[in-house]
Amino acid sequence: MRRWLPLLLALGLAACASTPGPQSNGEETKGPLNTHAAVEHRVDNHAVALLWDKAEKARRDNRLDDAVSALERALRLTPDDAVIWSRLAELRLRQRKYAVAENLAAKSNSLAGKQRLLRYRNWLIIEAARERRGDTAGAVEARERADALSGS
Repeated sequence: MRRWLPLLLALGLAACASTPGPQSNGEETKGPLNTHAAVEHRVDNHAVALLWDKAEKARRDNRLDDAVSALERALRLTPDDAVIWSRLAELRLRQRKYAVAENLAAKSNSLAGKQRLLRYRNWLIIEAARERRGDTAGAVEARERADALSGS
């Protein structure tokens, strides 16, 4: 299913770090999920925001090792940040480290709480990783989990 990788990368997280502002829960709990929306990523740690920005620039420039390094440093400061774990999973998938990508996406899911969009995207990463490792049944299961979250 190589057709899913471009979709996954196109969806990306498209999140950007920002200082906290007024927030509603904003989490969709019912109905179809807007799978083209950006995952909201707010951080209150200036150092983490700078590392996120550095990682995003490196990712856009296809300097994956630099992006991974910046995100790993950010995780040392905020180990419970589900968005950073997910972005790291996406990068590891792009680096063809499929088992690592799956584990990182699962870690993100364990921290994502009610963030349906983030969990949806993590299941897409897991699906792609499993497929590339030849785990067809696991990929189908991951797709079903993603579909259940998207409301489709």
